Amino acid sequence: MQPTAELAIEFPPGDYVSPGMRRIRPDACFPFMAVLSDRNQIAWPYFRRGIPHNFYSDRRSPLVGFLNRDEAHILYNTALTYRGERGLEIGCWLGWSACHIALAGVDLDVIDPLLAKPDFYGSAMASLQAAGVYERVRLVPGSSPGMAFQMHALERHRWRLIFIDGNHDRPGPLHDAMAAHLVAAPDALVLFHDLASPEVTEGLDYLRQRGWNTMVYQTMQIMGAAWRGTARPVAHIPDPTIAWPLPSHLASYRVCIDVDSA
Repeated sequence: MQPTAELAIEFPPGDYVSPGMRRIRPDACFPFMAVLSDRNQIAWPYFRRGIPHNFYSDRRSPLVGFLNRDEAHILYNTALTYRGERGLEIGCWLGWSACHIALAGVDLDVIDPLLAKPDFYGSAMASLQAAGVYERVRLVPGSSPGMAFQMHALERHRWRLIFIDGNHDRPGPLHDAMAAHLVAAPDALVLFHDLASPEVTEGLDYLRQRGWNTMVYQTMQIMGAAWRGTARPVAHIPDPTIAWPLPSHLASYRVCIDVDSA
């Protein structure tokens, strides 16, 4: 059964969701999801282990994280404004982010090379089926930006909502952003995850240099938005109990800090 989005939904201690956002909790659709207890195991240099929010991962691959609760709700509430439209996701891991987009009513095209592996494809599809949204999601094994260009050329479609959480190593994020710039609709919004990494931020930098409006969200791993035309990002209030650091490579970006700053 599809989980219901309600303001009254509660989350485990250690989670945070910005006030004013519609809430959803599809955890039961991801039976291997758990909070990583020892975050010192993660060696990635851009992991913000000092942020106390829960870090969720799959017990079968515990060192690769999902979007945390606040980040997933930025994605979900953004997708709600595109209900009934097609979206594009570059990099889905095991389907947690795709599930949130699809539960918002978006018909989603997902590109990820890991989907060529039967166990990854099967796990993602099982979760999407449990959430009742598998018919909304097209899982495409392949790599970006090549597959994004191929789909655009074959179908002549431009996406209004794009989420980039793919290859985090240079030049992957830049190439994904370059693809997004070309396949996005005139009125489009692109969301990024893991801007704590300067390599990922190169993608957001690219869109800003080409005239897109840009902004970052203070979350555990830092999300970012780029938009143009009539598109608008959702508002977000960072957890007020945290003195949020901002990496130097993001110093020139506006930070969404209240309901009016988006």
